[in-house]
Amino acid sequence: MRLPRDLRLALAPHDTYRLLMAEHVRGTWLRALERPAMLAVTLGIAVTMSSARRVPLSLVLTGIVCWSFVPIIQWLIGVIVIGRARGRPTSMPRALELLFAGHLPWSLWILAMIGLYTFTPITLDLNGQILSLLAPAVWTTTIVFAFCRTALGCSPVHARLLTAAHQTMTWVVFVVYVVLVSGIGARFLALVGA
Repeated sequence: MRLPRDLRLALAPHDTYRLLMAEHVRGTWLRALERPAMLAVTLGIAVTMSSARRVPLSLVLTGIVCWSFVPIIQWLIGVIVIGRARGRPTSMPRALELLFAGHLPWSLWILAMIGLYTFTPITLDLNGQILSLLAPAVWTTTIVFAFCRTALGCSPVHARLLTAAHQTMTWVVFVVYVVLVSGIGARFLALVGA
């Protein structure tokens, strides 16, 4: 039995990216937008289920629109990283499609967290939530490095730099979002008397 492509990519990123690059598929902008759109749908449904415990279409559509900023930001980060790979062996649309094909670790984490909080009485404290981020973060870093080496044709050093840039931009956006949404920044300013 052959594993689905996304799972093969998550389990053996270098080999799978090599196979995908050997296919010589012409990338299109429409295909480069399919996976980010699917991520927006996944987030919209998952967040709606976790907050409303039901999934009416109007609420799901609102969730998709509200959470579409996540794949949009990831897409823009991808454009920046891919743009820094001069002489890459594939087009920008195909490279974006291949980069988003490596989203399985975070998709699984999103679904696992939503499932945990929606369908079980189990809750994680802040430390547990932070620790739960480690597995998809490390796993994704490995996939992004394989993407940079194989799909972008970068040297090991350049692949490490692009991977570090990708992960840094992603985590900075994540931390800024958490600070803005949680009100930590305002509480800190109140604490210091500003």
